[in-house]
Amino acid sequence: MDKKEVDDNDNGFILTGIIVTLIIAGLWIATYYQLKDLSDADRGTFGDMFGSINSLFSGLALAGIILTILLQRKELKLQRKELADTREEFRIQNETLRLQRFENTFFNLLNLHHEIVNAIDFRYYKRKEKDIKYDMPVRLNQGEELEAVVITSRDVFRYRYNQMLEEMKKSPDKYDDTYLTHYEKAQTDFGHYFRNLYRMIKFVDGTEFLINENQDNQIEIIKLKYKYTSIIRAQLSDYELLWLFYNCLSENGELKFKPFVEKYSLLKNMPTNKLADIGHRSLYKEKAYNPDA
Repeated sequence: MDKKEVDDNDNGFILTGIIVTLIIAGLWIATYYQLKDLSDADRGTFGDMFGSINSLFSGLALAGIILTILLQRKELKLQRKELADTREEFRIQNETLRLQRFENTFFNLLNLHHEIVNAIDFRYYKRKEKDIKYDMPVRLNQGEELEAVVITSRDVFRYRYNQMLEEMKKSPDKYDDTYLTHYEKAQTDFGHYFRNLYRMIKFVDGTEFLINENQDNQIEIIKLKYKYTSIIRAQLSDYELLWLFYNCLSENGELKFKPFVEKYSLLKNMPTNKLADIGHRSLYKEKAYNPDA
């Protein structure tokens, strides 16, 4: 109801009140002139004739009061419904704002992840004539000509994993020691990488997406969290996943990171045929590879 309609209703009530007041005043004046010349006994007799009418008006007044109460009750119900609808709108708006704030932070973290990956580089040297590779630092021997090779970004994960894989295949049971040895060589880059990756997963896991706490909403929360962790998983190359696999079997990630890997099936796209030993696969719960497990 707009302001104009409210004003029209108010004017109608005022006009009706004035008319009723004038009618009552007119009837009172007319009655006065009709009865002023009668004796007191005649006036009493005349007044008794309208006793039933007085009762009727009293009853109508009571009915009017009851009607007014019913109308007020209906109006209060409508007001409560409007307040409930308003609260629901505010709830939806608040949830939308919360989701927007979450996504802003999430995609900023994802951009930071790409920046970290792109900033990773590794330099090694090889002899020109024999193409033998050396990890730096390297010394030039008599007349040897070496050329520097620089690899960056995800190629570093592939190169370093293949180095680790050769050694790990020799002693599959000592995968943990082998991993930590090679991780120490790459800790400057990979340490930052894994900390940021863990932070992203933990951020999604710890976010409360919905306000109401019931079973249906809990299912929606799980779906939303899996959706965002799937976005993170889609950014990881095969060799990043392989490094993540062994990182979470080591003391670096076994207690905190590994449960998230299993909970959100982060190894779903990992090529298990590139593991040092296919038996290592069973070191994770099946849910790490299959979200429906």
